[in-house]
Amino acid sequence: MAEVHRILLFGSQITTGGAQRVLLDQADWFQSRGFAVSAVFYYDKDGLLPDWRRRYPFPITVLSVYRKGEGIRNSAALPAAIGRFRRLLREFHPDVLETFTHDANILGMVGAAGLGVPVRVAAHHGQFARLGRGKKTLHRLIVNGPLTSVCVCVSERARNQAISEGIRADKLVVIENGVRPIRPDAAARASLRSALGVRGKLILTVGRLVPEKAQELLIDAMAAPPLSGLNEDLTLAIAGEGPRRAFLTERIRERDVSDRCALLGNRDDVPALLNAADLFVLCSRTEGMPIAMMEAMSLGLPVIGTDLEGIRALIGEDAGRIVPVDDADGLAEAIRRTVSDADEAMKMGVRAAERIRGAFTLETSLTRYLGLFRELRSGKEDG
Repeated sequence: MAEVHRILLFGSQITTGGAQRVLLDQADWFQSRGFAVSAVFYYDKDGLLPDWRRRYPFPITVLSVYRKGEGIRNSAALPAAIGRFRRLLREFHPDVLETFTHDANILGMVGAAGLGVPVRVAAHHGQFARLGRGKKTLHRLIVNGPLTSVCVCVSERARNQAISEGIRADKLVVIENGVRPIRPDAAARASLRSALGVRGKLILTVGRLVPEKAQELLIDAMAAPPLSGLNEDLTLAIAGEGPRRAFLTERIRERDVSDRCALLGNRDDVPALLNAADLFVLCSRTEGMPIAMMEAMSLGLPVIGTDLEGIRALIGEDAGRIVPVDDADGLAEAIRRTVSDADEAMKMGVRAAERIRGAFTLETSLTRYLGLFRELRSGKEDG
């Protein structure tokens, strides 16, 4: 039987995001188990490459240079970047190529064409709405065709959405994301809360500052009557960066909650922030299987999320609270109920931790990935 020895993981950009976190966690897990691993990105959007190279034990390569605001000039570097990618593939000779975003699916599968990579695994996180018509068509052709072995979806919702967009059902496999459970650290919690100036309860959300994450709803909730009149000292911390920073800054000013809301920017210490928090909230308009929420639940935090399939799959019946999408008042009421009942919040957190540690660990997820890689590798040799 053919075995898997070498795995190349390809992402479109180096930035703080869920897809990047999944890629790095996978690379670290496979490396620690003796596989030869290489992580490759098209460009470094946030200037994190030096830090990532210091932090992780596997090689990380960037194919091209990203210059903010240059638009089409960045695209002009594409042929050279693909050429470099093909040289890397020839040198590394992977048994498996795995790609992590729709852009990476397109660039990675085209770049690997004709090079004899036995297993080529694409990913779908349920964000087709962000693709233009031309890119959507190209992506469908690449995933449905011989360049791609299978496409992994992070939830049944993502699979159903892919089918509705014309992806062949026989090309789709569902493997949920997983996380390493976070352990509470009382001393680190006290230290970070002091550094953040938190006196009462800390509400945390994590995500890029983009319309899909809808952080303005949390700001509105902080100003809504269920919370504005609450006899609780609440602080909202928004971790992440993106094009809506100015918009959210103005929203905080307009709602007169500057003393209770903080934009933290990009953070590389999300587990530490979760350890310092009392409640985790996601008010997104679209999500796959949100890594930050999974980590929050693993720690035993009570969580609140919008009514999206990926979030519902995590929370289940009683491991958190679900609110409608785009409902600031409903969000405020859910927060009020949670912070006002410490006993129920603690029980909710216990149920959340049990749920993640029972079904959504990194070990569970990546054992399934490895089984898929081996099955495809063996089938390729047999065929």
